[in-house]
Amino acid sequence: MLVSNIEMFSPSSLSECLTYLSQSSKKHKLIAGGTDAAVRMKEGKWRPEIWINIKNLKELRYIEEKDGCIHIGPLTTHTDILRSDLLKRKADVLVEAAREVGATQMQNMGTIGGNIGTASPAGDTIPALYVLGALIEISSLNTKRLVPIEQFFIGPGRTILRENEMITGILIQPQHPNEIGIFQKLGPRKAQSISIVNVAISLKMIEGKHCHGGKIAFGSVGPAIIRAKKCESLLSQGPLTEELIQNIAKVAWKEVLPITDGRATALYRRDMASALLERGLYRLLRRWENR
Repeated sequence: MLVSNIEMFSPSSLSECLTYLSQSSKKHKLIAGGTDAAVRMKEGKWRPEIWINIKNLKELRYIEEKDGCIHIGPLTTHTDILRSDLLKRKADVLVEAAREVGATQMQNMGTIGGNIGTASPAGDTIPALYVLGALIEISSLNTKRLVPIEQFFIGPGRTILRENEMITGILIQPQHPNEIGIFQKLGPRKAQSISIVNVAISLKMIEGKHCHGGKIAFGSVGPAIIRAKKCESLLSQGPLTEELIQNIAKVAWKEVLPITDGRATALYRRDMASALLERGLYRLLRRWENR
């Protein structure tokens, strides 16, 4: 199918969009920023019968705190995230991840919902959402459900979304004053590159170098994002000394499940996952000590 033969439907409201999804039998794809869609079309992978352009659904573009959670609309751009004072104060790891999403043009156009919906194991914002305990709000015309982000993905490019459903919100837990986070990425170039390895870390600190626990999530080292739960279990074993941090990094080498592809070998990815985690923990300690 030629790109020029694909229909385009642009709903004027969320209700109109959900109504169309409930009635249409055509093979469709939702499109907002289009940064992923352009690449997939060139690769010949995405050829729906109809594009559903949701870019102008302003009701899906927001960042607000209510009922003890931070609510983010799926059409919120990476630039919106970078500019949000609320997220800078209470979700620093997500802000850092958004900063790594390509160049400024990509950040202006790309949306957090698109990053999630594409379901790439290399998606930069997804590990950050893992460590922030994100819930994905999924809606159809008549139903709405909240799904933990770890249950949302079922494989590379695959999610639990049904044909009549779409992402309508992302809920994250705000960080407390004693929580700090960091996102680190290794790519072939400084910007506009797909991650070879990335990692998001969120720590709950007590005093000095003592950690009460935390979350660690790796991207691009498995068929989906990997929560490094063995590494996490070591965080509260004592003060985060050089020896403990190095031991945690060694465990990460075994916990990730990378493959060899055109961007890197599996062995290189293991080494870099370990190195990024070690570096990230040192940087978080410095931040905590300098507060």
